[in-house]
Amino acid sequence: MEECELRNLIPEQVFLLGRMGNVKQALKLITEKLQDVNKAIEFCKDHNEPELWEDLIQSSLDKPFFIKVLLHNIGTHVDPIILIDKIQEGMEIEGLRDSLVKILQDYYLQISLREGCRKILVVDSFNLLDRLIKTQKKGIAVSSASMCNVCQQRIVVFDMRYASDVIVFHCKHAFHEDCLPIRGVNSCPICSSQKRAPAFK
Repeated sequence: MEECELRNLIPEQVFLLGRMGNVKQALKLITEKLQDVNKAIEFCKDHNEPELWEDLIQSSLDKPFFIKVLLHNIGTHVDPIILIDKIQEGMEIEGLRDSLVKILQDYYLQISLREGCRKILVVDSFNLLDRLIKTQKKGIAVSSASMCNVCQQRIVVFDMRYASDVIVFHCKHAFHEDCLPIRGVNSCPICSSQKRAPAFK
């Protein structure tokens, strides 16, 4: 680092400071020594720290060209209003109107993209819900060998005198309705108890 300072190697100093974590000092070198606003913007994008963007905005307030370039490039990273509010009254900025128009275009583009994503998510949600409902409405096969998980008696009986209502959950656990501790239960008591059981190591 000292060698770079002695030889006035600014880009190398910026690189080393960035790797060392001294990003504020690195940004200061870019804006004051290199006076390269595009490089400063790329540097802030790479590190994506709000304080770094704030420093860049603050150091650009007396540089109309910096402000113009910032307005064109920071819309997706920083709220442009933060920069616009800090522009000194009466400062002449070449191409300011075009920059503001671009900000509005970027804003409407973001709104359009969000609306498109929202519509896609809504459609996907309804499709998945419809698939779930259809899956849950499907019947579950019960063989003659299936046993009640409480009384361990066969679920399917051929003598109607011993027949009982049967409840089969999607986990394939089957029960006589009379064997369940609570009538009208909506979840499998076996699977529910396993989920509630504490994990032992």
